[in-house]
Amino acid sequence: MAARLTERLKSLGHIASLVNAGSALPEVLSLITTAVCQRSSWSSAAIMAVDEASGYSVLVARYDPLFADRTKGAVDRWLLQTSPVKTVLDARQTMIIDDAQALPDSAGYRQEAMERDYRTVVLLPFSARDEQGRNMVLSVHAHEVRKVDAEETAFLETVALLGSLAVEKAHRLWLEAQQNDSLRQALEIHQHAMERVLTTEDTEAFIELCRRYLDRTLLLVDLTTNQVTSAGDTTGLNWPDRVAPATFRQLAQIVREAEIGQFEQLRRLSLLGYGEIDAIVEPCTAGGDVLGGILLLSDDRALDAVEALTAQELRAAFAMLLLRRRIRFDVQAETHGEFFSRLFSGDWRDEAATFARAHHLQLPLDEPARLAALSLAPATGKGTAKGPAASSADIEQALARLARQRLAGATAFAENATTEAGGTTYIIFLPERGASAKAARQLLEQMIEEIAWLSQAKPVACLSALCQRLEDYRDARRDCDRLLKLAARVGRRGIVESGDFGPLARLIAIADPDALRSFVEETLGAIEDYDRAHDGNLLPTLERFLANSGRYQATADALGIHVTTLRYRLQRLTDVFKLDLEDPDTRIALDVALRVRGTLAG
Repeated sequence: MAARLTERLKSLGHIASLVNAGSALPEVLSLITTAVCQRSSWSSAAIMAVDEASGYSVLVARYDPLFADRTKGAVDRWLLQTSPVKTVLDARQTMIIDDAQALPDSAGYRQEAMERDYRTVVLLPFSARDEQGRNMVLSVHAHEVRKVDAEETAFLETVALLGSLAVEKAHRLWLEAQQNDSLRQALEIHQHAMERVLTTEDTEAFIELCRRYLDRTLLLVDLTTNQVTSAGDTTGLNWPDRVAPATFRQLAQIVREAEIGQFEQLRRLSLLGYGEIDAIVEPCTAGGDVLGGILLLSDDRALDAVEALTAQELRAAFAMLLLRRRIRFDVQAETHGEFFSRLFSGDWRDEAATFARAHHLQLPLDEPARLAALSLAPATGKGTAKGPAASSADIEQALARLARQRLAGATAFAENATTEAGGTTYIIFLPERGASAKAARQLLEQMIEEIAWLSQAKPVACLSALCQRLEDYRDARRDCDRLLKLAARVGRRGIVESGDFGPLARLIAIADPDALRSFVEETLGAIEDYDRAHDGNLLPTLERFLANSGRYQATADALGIHVTTLRYRLQRLTDVFKLDLEDPDTRIALDVALRVRGTLAG
């Protein structure tokens, strides 16, 4: 018994070593059938795959030395309906057929057994599948009817398990080989593509690279130069050398809104002048900015893994090419703040060159637009802070983000100069784009709310008149500056307009605010203190009396009191504060103090 067990273990070891000697799947399957017969008493063996689509069990490997020369005309497939293979797979259990030549319901299998002269058969399911994903069954045959005991069954099931493991190993080796090939190709593409784009910015050179490595039609959208070029066969699309501006704007919007993927998401697009097309859209980004993108047009061929990897490498190279162009331009170009600073100063001569620079900076100055100016004053309330105040850069970024989200072409930047209160002024450029002053004001209100939260300060902002010419921007900036200075002098917050300030407010803006407050305090402070101490209303009565030019009945009606009550209050002002309300100079001083007080309270 021990000797037989030792022999069995040796046989399994030999079978395992033979099976592991193969690498390709057909070779592995052939070695399995050979090894099981050479190390056991079974005369032949075969492996069949179940092809559900065709309804047949198909021979994939066979070892039968007695009939090795009789392959011509040999049967290599059997109907599943008349084959026990389907039963074995459905039950996932070993099947023992005592005499295959006597099977009542398997005519094809019985005919095969008679032709090849085998009787007892053992069929064992594999846990692995072949290259086409089909389930497989191992069968071993004996020329005579024999008894298959539990020990033999266990031996054969172990062989089937070893065979399944060998098949899975072959699959892994094949996948590794495919992945290595893909990686080698990707590395080659990456190396060639990067060498190309790092040595030249020539678009044609990059297009030739695309044609060499990817047999697909591509549209390359370059937002740094506002151009679209094609690579591959575009005859069916009838693509021109230069697309219309409206089509380019549409393509630019498509790539800006696209999300970065791995060339797996097909989209239906409707392009102006070209109808509907199916394409995979992949943006090329750098530092969070979309510099362009690739549209891979569909031709009813599925994109395989290698092509997808190739496309990703080409996208990376195209992004590098676009980044080089952007950096080269940024070295020469002004920032938005520098550009507008020159525009506000009027230090420009060539209108066409100015519009061209604005176009490169993606500023639609050829369309009507408004300027908004926003400045901050430190918060004076205690206990209202939510945490550390945001930096000027954070505020600038938040304003720019809100501007871009709401209006295409809008931007925001911090000016170098500071306000009278020591804060920073932020300029927001707001193209109309079919909107209105009301929409711009709503956006400004949203900005004020967010900046107040970020900065823990109270912003003041203003909106300019519509700018339709380059010359309008200097006047608009000056008007905004005057409004912000006026608002700062009188302590106004929120959105201010020119109509909010009368002549007195403008006079206050150029006066000493501390002196004005002293004047108000000297003139009205005692009356305010008296009212607070006696829960009185002498100051409101005085204000209404002066506003009604000293008319008693009109003042009493406005206050909702009797004229006698009014005369009593006015007499109290005379008796307590020694005010002669009949004196014109006294009435003027009181009226001015009341107006200044209201303006400063804003």
